[in-house]
Amino acid sequence: MNIFDILDNSILILLFILIAVLLLHKLFFRPFNRHRFNKKKAKQIIKKIQKFDHPGKIFSYLRKIDPFVFEELLLTTFENNGYRVIRNKRYTGDGGIDGRLVDESGELILLQAKRYSSHINKDHVTQFSRVVMNDRKAKKGYFVHTGKTGRKSYAEFKAAPNIELVSGENLIKLICYENR
Repeated sequence: MNIFDILDNSILILLFILIAVLLLHKLFFRPFNRHRFNKKKAKQIIKKIQKFDHPGKIFSYLRKIDPFVFEELLLTTFENNGYRVIRNKRYTGDGGIDGRLVDESGELILLQAKRYSSHINKDHVTQFSRVVMNDRKAKKGYFVHTGKTGRKSYAEFKAAPNIELVSGENLIKLICYENR
């Protein structure tokens, strides 16, 4: 046996070990997935806030959670209520659409989720209304928020018949009294 045979065997053994390590890593170590983490967190929050006894507690809690977890919370809630949910591949750069919902009749509904502490911005309502109008497949949009709806924003909702406002008591009903 010469030195080249020994090197060939050593290289083959090292290559085999490397392939085995990569396969084991792939099988047992899943990379961090932000969407998966946020979905899990959203499900935990839904269970938690369904036990709250006062609407003020719910809004206070919702206003403090991560905005991306809030999006997942809403998408999960709509799923639990019988909608088919089409999630975006990423949270930012979504063109003003945080998710797509398909109701039992097959109608496509766009979702905009805003986790506000104070009054909502009427320009956000205007922009979302334009997004819904320019989408050929969507029939309407849900603008869901945790903030307060001022006069100007409310007037903007009235002027946009393709947008449904989901906030306040309706938001609590959606999350806490979902169909099970």
